[in-house]
Amino acid sequence: MLKRLAPALAALAMAAPAIAGDLPSVKDAPLPPPVVFPYDWTGVYVGADLGGAWSQSQYSVGGLNTNLYGASVMGGGFAGFNRQIGSFVLGIEGDVQGLGIDKSQGLVNVKQNLLAAVNGRLGFAFDHFLVYAIGGVAFSDTRYTDYRGVGNFTNANVGYDVGGGLEYAFMPNWTVRGEYRYYNFGTADSTTLRSVNFGFQQSNNTARVGVAYKFSPPAPAAVVAKY
Repeated sequence: MLKRLAPALAALAMAAPAIAGDLPSVKDAPLPPPVVFPYDWTGVYVGADLGGAWSQSQYSVGGLNTNLYGASVMGGGFAGFNRQIGSFVLGIEGDVQGLGIDKSQGLVNVKQNLLAAVNGRLGFAFDHFLVYAIGGVAFSDTRYTDYRGVGNFTNANVGYDVGGGLEYAFMPNWTVRGEYRYYNFGTADSTTLRSVNFGFQQSNNTARVGVAYKFSPPAPAAVVAKY
């Protein structure tokens, strides 16, 4: 009996791999790509910056004008809040900058150690990139000294600033920026106790780079569905 079954069993064993190869294979369904969330600029942030300031001053007394140009390293800090609506980003920001402009021309000296501002920001977001315009009310501490005995005078110290910049979110809560801003403190006119008419005007150009930390929660982690 076994002798009769042996050939059949041997033929079945040899055919088994071929039969198995013809059977349909069962494979797992491919995983979908990770879900990518766009960057959200909404949140409170604080930061620090460093750059340069260029001063343009004009002082006039008794019909004589003196132009003074100065430059200084500038650095400080800023804080603000952004709200993103679609691709538009609206924000408010305050900053204080220290500098050291000290320039003399003839018998006139100008000193400026502070720039500050409270500004609005309007930007357009390209995911992790933000292009923005900035502007608002600016403050300074510009002081003029006339060594001809006329005296010391302080500028009105209140003006405006406008500018723009580019900001990039390189981590969920960290951004880096580059910015240009122009300050103008107008023209002030007055008369000394000696009835001498004098006037001065002040403006600044600044360029800076900065880094900021945003306190909003990080973007949600990517979710991968399994089937």
